[in-house]
Amino acid sequence: MKFSDDTIAAISTATGNSGISIIRISGKNAYDIANKIYKGKNINFSDIKNKTIRYGHITDSVSGNIIDEVLISRMDAPHTYTGENVVEINTHGGATVAAKVLKTVLDAGARLANPGEFTKRAFLKSRIDLIQAEAVMDVINAKTDISLSAAQERLTGHLSEEINNIKNILLDVLSYIGVGIEYPEYDVEETDQENILRLLSNAYDKLNKLYNSYKKGQILNEGLKVAIVGKPNVGKSLLLNVLTNSDRSIVTDIPGTTRDIVSEMINIGGIPIKIIDTAGIRQSENKVEQIGISRSIEAIAKAQVVIFVLDISRKWDKEDEEILSLLNNKDTIYVANKNDLKLDTDIIKRLKDYDIIYISALTKDGIEKVEEKIKNYSGLKAEDIINEAIVANVRHENLIKKALITLQSAIESIEENTVIDMSEIDIKDCLDCLYEITGQAIDEDIIDRIFANFCLGK
Repeated sequence: MKFSDDTIAAISTATGNSGISIIRISGKNAYDIANKIYKGKNINFSDIKNKTIRYGHITDSVSGNIIDEVLISRMDAPHTYTGENVVEINTHGGATVAAKVLKTVLDAGARLANPGEFTKRAFLKSRIDLIQAEAVMDVINAKTDISLSAAQERLTGHLSEEINNIKNILLDVLSYIGVGIEYPEYDVEETDQENILRLLSNAYDKLNKLYNSYKKGQILNEGLKVAIVGKPNVGKSLLLNVLTNSDRSIVTDIPGTTRDIVSEMINIGGIPIKIIDTAGIRQSENKVEQIGISRSIEAIAKAQVVIFVLDISRKWDKEDEEILSLLNNKDTIYVANKNDLKLDTDIIKRLKDYDIIYISALTKDGIEKVEEKIKNYSGLKAEDIINEAIVANVRHENLIKKALITLQSAIESIEENTVIDMSEIDIKDCLDCLYEITGQAIDEDIIDRIFANFCLGK
C-alpha cells in the first residue's frame, strides 16, 4: 500500500472559540518546521527533549512577528500516535489565532492533512490495526458512557484479539491439511478429521458470537430506534418532551399539530435511545397531514421498538384498531396516557391480553416504567458490555457473515467425507474476510473511503 511520508498538519481540536486549540504536525520534517517558527526563552525547538512540553511563542518565519504564545510538545518516532515525529502546538482557543498558527506551519513546509490522515498513518505504520482505527471515531461519537466503554474496548484491541484468535485456529487447521497434502503416506485425513472438525466448529462458534453481537453494537453506536405512535392528540408529543426533558415537540389541544417526524437522542440508563415522535395516524383529507401520516407508517416499519400511545379517557375506536394492526411482530410498549382523567374501561377491555403501562405525561406519573421497558427491549446491560468484544461496524458485520458462510461450507465438506483438502479453499476464503476486517489484506480504495469519514485533524 502506498505511503506518503510528507509532513502533514491540521487543527486537531473542534472549530470555534475555546480555552485552547491544538495544531498537530506529523512527518519527517516536523521538527525542522517547528525550529523555523518556535521561539522559546533561551531555547530552540531542537533543544527540547522527547516527551516534554515547553512554553514559548510561534512567530512568522519571514517577518519574525509573534503570532501567539504557546505550549509546544515534542514526541519522537516511533512511539507516537502516527509512528512518526510529532509536534503539538497548544495555542489560545480563538478560531482566528488557531487558523493563523496553522497557516504559519503550512507556510513553513507542511501540507494540510486530509480527514483521518493522522490515524491512517498510525494504521499504515502498524501502530494500530483497522478495527482500532475505526474505533477512534466510535470513541469520538460515543453517545453515552456505555457506548464509550464499548468503543474503548475496540480501541484497546479486544475485538482485534478475538478475531486474531479465530485466525490462529484456522491457520492451525490449514497446517493439518497441509501435512496431509504434502505427506499422504501419514493418512492425516483419517486420523485428524475429528480434530479438524472440532477446531472449525470452535472457530464457527466464536465468529457466530461476534456476528450476533452486532445488534448490541448497532444500538450503542446509533441508538435504539423507538417510535411513538398513536392517534392525534393522545399525548405523543408531550410524552416525547417528558422523555427528552425538553420542549422538542409542539404540544396543543388541536389534533394533527405534529405533521412531520421529530427525533431526539436520549440516554436511558446509559443506553442511547433515538426517540421519534410521529404524526397522529388517522383518516385525513389534508394533503400535508397525509404526508406526515405516511411518514409515521414508515417510522413504524423502521423502528426497533414502538410506543403505542392511547388516550385512556376515550373509547377504543376503528383508528386505534388500524394502528394496532400495523404493529404485528413489532416489539411494542402499550401506553395508556391521561390516567389523571376519568378512565374509560373500553380500552382496558380491548387490551386485556396486553401488558399496559398507565401513565400521565402531564404529571409524569408512570414515566419511569416506560423508560425501564425501553431499556429492557435494548437487551443491553452495563455489566455485559465490560470485557465483551462487540461488533459495531456494518463493514465488520458483513465480512463476518461472509466468513461464516465459507466456514460452514468447509465444515460440511469434511462432514460429508469430501476429500479433506477441498475444504482448504473455503478456509482460506474465511481467513481473507478476517484479514480484511483487521486491515491486513484490503483494497486501498476501501482504506481511503474509511478514513475519509474521519474528522479533519484526527
